[in-house]
Amino acid sequence: MPAAARSAAAAVTAAYTPRDPLPPARRREADAEEVFERAAAHGDEHAVRSAGTALDAASRGDDGRALDAALRSVELIPPLR
Repeated sequence: MPAAARSAAAAVTAAYTPRDPLPPARRREADAEEVFERAAAHGDEHAVRSAGTALDAASRGDDGRALDAALRSVELIPPLR
């Protein structure tokens, strides 16, 4: 990877990484169906795509972090409706 691409990736990561990640105690206990329902009700295509990716990860044995991330995207993205 060229140095410029590494620098750009590092800058984007630094800009969007939360200062303090969610502690394990705040993890949500949502199942895949609830995650997708909330994203679909939200209406934004990026929230729906994030939920779809999380469902794929969950079906491959993800430990729940992808579902947590999809729910967080629903919270952070302004709803269309």
